[in-house]
Amino acid sequence: MNKGFVLSFEAALTLILFSLILLSVPQPKTESFTELIILQQENDLLKIWSKDYSPLEMIKDIKTNFTNASLFIDEIQLVNGNITKNSIASEGVLLDLILIEHKVRIVVYY
Repeated sequence: MNKGFVLSFEAALTLILFSLILLSVPQPKTESFTELIILQQENDLLKIWSKDYSPLEMIKDIKTNFTNASLFIDEIQLVNGNITKNSIASEGVLLDLILIEHKVRIVVYY
């Protein structure tokens, strides 16, 4: 008698149905590194600005580094970006020369 792996019709049908069920489950969106890069750039700017608080330089840096972004300082919008479907925001509290806190938010639209 020939020994080997024998698969019954029912077992094969079950494996096929199980495979179809697995394929029909929605797969999570594959993330690109775009979000990570944008978030890193935002956080880098916040670190740089924490050493030298200058709203004029902050506006210049936002316009230089991002094509579509908004900048808020103390809830006042200094740079206006075009709102799109996807956005990433970073927020921090910065101190000026006389140690007054300023809430800074960067929103990048992509």
